[in-house]
Amino acid sequence: MLSQQQLNLQHLHSLQQHTRSMTSADHVNVIQQQQQQQQSANFQHGSLTSNDINQQNYLNSQPVRSTSNSTFQNNRTLTMNSGGLQGIVSSGAPNIDSNTNVAIAAADPSNSNGKPFQGKNSLTDTSLLSRARSSLQRQRLTQQQQQQQDPRSPLVILVPTAAQPTDILAARFSAWRNVIKSVIVYLTEIASIQDEIVRQQLRLSHAVQFPFFSIENQYQPSSQEDKSVQKFFLPLGNGSIQDLPTILNQYHESLASSASKASRELTNDVIPRLEDLRRDLIVKIKEIKSLQSDFKNSCSKELQQTKQAMKQFQESLKDARYSVPKQDPFLTKIALDRQIKKQLQEENFLHEAFDNLETSGAELEKIVVMEIQNSLTIYARLLGQEAQLVFDILISKLDSGFFNIDPQFEWDNFISRDPNFLLPNLPMRTFKEIVYKYQFDPLTYDIKSGFLERRSKFLKSYSKGYYVLTPNFLHEFKTADRKKDLVPVMSLALSECTVTEHSKKNSTSSPNSASSDAKFVLHAKQNGIIRRGHNWVFKADSYETMMSWFDNLKILTSTSNMQDKYKFITQKLNLNSDGKPKTTVNHTSNNKYQQNNANSTMMENDENDDINSNYVGSTVTSKLDNQTNTNTSMSSLPDTNDSELQDQVPNIYIQTPINDFKS
Repeated sequence: MLSQQQLNLQHLHSLQQHTRSMTSADHVNVIQQQQQQQQSANFQHGSLTSNDINQQNYLNSQPVRSTSNSTFQNNRTLTMNSGGLQGIVSSGAPNIDSNTNVAIAAADPSNSNGKPFQGKNSLTDTSLLSRARSSLQRQRLTQQQQQQQDPRSPLVILVPTAAQPTDILAARFSAWRNVIKSVIVYLTEIASIQDEIVRQQLRLSHAVQFPFFSIENQYQPSSQEDKSVQKFFLPLGNGSIQDLPTILNQYHESLASSASKASRELTNDVIPRLEDLRRDLIVKIKEIKSLQSDFKNSCSKELQQTKQAMKQFQESLKDARYSVPKQDPFLTKIALDRQIKKQLQEENFLHEAFDNLETSGAELEKIVVMEIQNSLTIYARLLGQEAQLVFDILISKLDSGFFNIDPQFEWDNFISRDPNFLLPNLPMRTFKEIVYKYQFDPLTYDIKSGFLERRSKFLKSYSKGYYVLTPNFLHEFKTADRKKDLVPVMSLALSECTVTEHSKKNSTSSPNSASSDAKFVLHAKQNGIIRRGHNWVFKADSYETMMSWFDNLKILTSTSNMQDKYKFITQKLNLNSDGKPKTTVNHTSNNKYQQNNANSTMMENDENDDINSNYVGSTVTSKLDNQTNTNTSMSSLPDTNDSELQDQVPNIYIQTPINDFKS
């Protein structure tokens, strides 16, 4: 009894130290040797008790588990024995140990978590395939419409937004599992009937069972499920995997014998590797389905907001051209560009999700195809040694077809034909490539911008703000940052304002009082009986800056003809005929600079002063006429320390109704 227990403990220790696949020949030999030792020991010590016999049977019946795991993670190395795939497969390739022959524990049908797989195959799920077929039809029609559109337009989305690529890809790899299963069934029958040549060929003819593949002149898929799965692969006669059933059937109708040598190699090497690979695909299919949340997006919502912003932008330009503007195209263009960037960001996120899924799926299918190719190559080599007839009927056809294609041949054709996926050469879009109507319209530019001080309406104090002069409005902002500060504090419509006067330059004033010479008044015209006009007093940091503001305001408020205003803006900002800024180089003191873009602050120079003089006239300071004359007295002007200013002409005026500005 003690000797028997020692033998059992030694046997258990040997199993723990030398765990290997159940298909390994070395492991089978070790178990046989240990059983022989046990039988000899039993013979020496007499018969065993019933408890000892049960313990021995339990130890011998335990399956040997492999420590190999298969995960759908990136940057894992895959090594396959017997001349299989070697290399590094990233972004979704299965991590398979080299000692397990592309397997997860050959005798353990459970997943990596130790739990058995439950649920029926996704290929037999009628509701899933029904959704896949309907989605396939809708997405194909959508893609045909999108391909006819300009990819530079912000009003289209080139990425499928309602696709279900994870379900389609999971169904595709489920189909590959059935393909592998069919190959396994076929090779198993080959190995089992080597000794019965005549009866064997009939059995092998029935073993060619690919339910969704066509067999030339014999079998065509009849059910809708098989026909839908058949569309995953190229049609018969293109050198794809679908040609395999036809070739095998012709081969077994022509041959009458086979070699016994093929049975041993097929049983011990090729078939176990295909079975392990088929079990790995179950884990991969579940991991692919878990990526479904990555394709939830709000691209359609962002597209609708872009269309609404585009509509507001075009309406603001239309109002600015032909009627009293309600919104400034300068502001609506900023809002439109911001929405387009937001839409492109959401679209590119979805684009990256498609790229990641397709890259991982391509690598996984590459392993499947190469493993099938490897298995069929071994099988063909064994048969080729038997007779020249085997080469003429089977090997030549496989070598010129499925053996000779690239591992990604099926994948590339599948991606190009299925509208649920992107083409490999489809690039991502950037904001610089976007082109839309009125993108460079002169009314969207700012004429001048900078800091000014405005006198309070009721007090004599001044508040500093950043002002932007556009062809139709004078906006006041809190800061100069147009990315964060988009809403103006106040906006004055130039069509309701007049400016005719400004303070004269005092050559005898000190440098500290220079700002007192840089004032002008913007007068808002009277609008109705209740709303009276108002004088807005502005002060610049220098007389030259004040005159620059005055000249620009004078031209824009006095010019009612839109063609003249367009001409002034084009000359002022040095624009091309299409509205884009020209590139100018000034050779002054060997310094070169390029003119700022459309919405940047324009630099004032002598050339701009010459342009302004064509509109202002020879006399810069003009007197008030009868139409713009108001009851402004010296007491209504801001109280300053410059005593000489009171003896000079009052400040500039621009008229605007009180209800036309935004506060």
